Amino acid sequence: MRQEQTAVSHSHTAIAAAVFIALLPAAHAQQRGTLDEIRVSAPAPQPEQRTGTLATGLPGSVLETPFAVTTVPAERIREQAGTTLQDALRNVPGAQADSGFNGSHTQFFSLRGAVVDNGTGSNRVLRDGVRLSNYPYVPAFLESVEVLRGPGAAVGVRSEPGGTVNLVTRQPRMANFGSVLFGRGEHGAMEVSADLNRVISQDNEIAARITATRSDASEWRHVADRLDGVKLGLAKNDGDRMHLRMGVEATNQTYQADYGLPAANGRPVAVPLDRQLGEPFANSTTNNRIVDLHGDLALTADTRVALDYTHLEGRSTAVRDVLSGSPLANQPAGTYARATAWEPGTDRRIDSLVGSVTSRQRWGGLAHGLYADISYYREDLDQPSLIVPASSSAPINVYSPVYGRQPAPAPGAPTQGATTRQKLHSTAVSLQDQIDLGAWSLVGGVRYTQYSFYYGTAGVLPVDETRWSPKVALLRRLSDNDTVYANIATGIAPNQVASSTNRSLPSRRSAQAEIGWKSLWNGGQVSTDVAVYQLEQTGMISSDLSTVNPFDFTTVGSARSRGVEASASGQITERIRMSAAYAYTDARYLQNAVYGGQVVPNVARHTLNLWGQYAWNEEWRTGAGLYVQSRRFADEANTTVLPGYARVDLTQTWRKPLAGGQNVELQLAVRNLLDKPYYVSSHLHVSRWITPAQGRNIYVTGTYRF
Repeated sequence: MRQEQTAVSHSHTAIAAAVFIALLPAAHAQQRGTLDEIRVSAPAPQPEQRTGTLATGLPGSVLETPFAVTTVPAERIREQAGTTLQDALRNVPGAQADSGFNGSHTQFFSLRGAVVDNGTGSNRVLRDGVRLSNYPYVPAFLESVEVLRGPGAAVGVRSEPGGTVNLVTRQPRMANFGSVLFGRGEHGAMEVSADLNRVISQDNEIAARITATRSDASEWRHVADRLDGVKLGLAKNDGDRMHLRMGVEATNQTYQADYGLPAANGRPVAVPLDRQLGEPFANSTTNNRIVDLHGDLALTADTRVALDYTHLEGRSTAVRDVLSGSPLANQPAGTYARATAWEPGTDRRIDSLVGSVTSRQRWGGLAHGLYADISYYREDLDQPSLIVPASSSAPINVYSPVYGRQPAPAPGAPTQGATTRQKLHSTAVSLQDQIDLGAWSLVGGVRYTQYSFYYGTAGVLPVDETRWSPKVALLRRLSDNDTVYANIATGIAPNQVASSTNRSLPSRRSAQAEIGWKSLWNGGQVSTDVAVYQLEQTGMISSDLSTVNPFDFTTVGSARSRGVEASASGQITERIRMSAAYAYTDARYLQNAVYGGQVVPNVARHTLNLWGQYAWNEEWRTGAGLYVQSRRFADEANTTVLPGYARVDLTQTWRKPLAGGQNVELQLAVRNLLDKPYYVSSHLHVSRWITPAQGRNIYVTGTYRF
């Protein structure tokens, strides 16, 4: 059956390649007149981007922000035929893939090589500035993806050591518009979405927006992943004096956890990349319900207050069937035992409330941009876990697998397990001042956080702590198009493990020093940035070798990342649009009971991502992407290497304007054009769970905008 699917896949790819080649001369033949007749639809750079607001608390351009920030608009992700968070983060220097097992819609990542093994069931993202664990990536809901690199880069927000990824969702606007999208790819990949925005009352400035979607990830590895979602928003404005917004969002995801392939002799095993070795007895599910409220009011022309509340309730089940331990002795080479972990019903609740004030003042001849907030964050997790004994699981040989021998647990069968609970209650106060004096800007801020944190099974004691996280940054305007900056920033993040004394562990700490240069070129149509940094983490978890329990930890660990990051994006000419991102990252453990001095896994020393699009005329556009990554280690012990790779993508897009500002767009994408075999990531601790990448595949998208 799998051979037949592969044959069909190759047939579809050949047809797609033929169509793609045929479209090129057609596009060329459609050229009429001179270059002046071409009206490229690319938007000009936005001077007021939310990324700058999240970094300093005040509206401002990225050029004026003394931190490394990147905004990836949803339009650019669609141009590149991106469908996942990892596709979006290819545009961000220093962002690399990490392995998670909650399906293709909930992907993990690392920034600046920072070790992020301090969470459970969380892809560590913000949604509209609020941290939401286990929140999926839903392209239909997104306006843009913002990335702030480094601890403390985002004001008023707890960030992971390497930085913060913020998913900015679509909100109601005072205009009537909508769109319908249908996408289809090989191996069952599919997306259908509809987005409708309507003005309810022009006089009262009331608007509503509803977005609905269904998304199926590619089943090229024979595992399903479907997400259904709906998002409703209602907004009321009073000019710029007041904004009120309410949103409701629901997503249901059904998937099978994919643990990939193991390693042998320092490399991933030489078997077909689509070989599936787990046989879960049921699907896993994640259902989230979100309510969010926002209000802001201008007290004066220079001072504004805001209040934001977000509530999430999540319910999930997980069935994970995995290779366990090392290959079995006295068995054919490549034979592993399997273990089944079962979380029959996990409940998660998150409440976030933030009140803030921003103000621009002038004191003593100096211009001040002031930001202050007080926030309360609560996350409760109740996660029962059951482990089906290995004696009831059938082993499997990775080179010659025999399927169908893995039974579902019988009713009343003996299981082992416990309930993991998390209670994180956090109250924080943030203060920041941006002082402008001529060509100079000085940013100084501090965040005071009080934690009450509990994580573990019954009987684990909580940890209570208070932390100060200061930061300071200096920016110099060299001209209207060039700024240079330097910053020192700090941050904290919980360690979600317990110690041998049966107590939750205190937070890890991070500190970073960075210098950078930002520029605008070509009349502001092209932006570039370069950053050099050193990031250090302390208070990291490390195995407690004084006990026999492998899940006992201390916080004596530390790590360091050093790197150079550069990016460029914009409209080069009227025909050519491009983006590029390069990063050099050297990340390694310093103190660690087992892995001291080793290179951090899943972090390539060199990454390079290039994307370009050529507009033949108003209707036809051709895009090409090159994604390069050097070799990486697959595990903390540095025993397994994931080889480097270069991947090529092509897209051909046709857009036809219609009457009344409507248009129809068709896109054909050939991803991994050269059918390059490579590996996306691996599990942090072991080399038996390595995620392979899909080979050459096609994806066709049609969009109608009205």
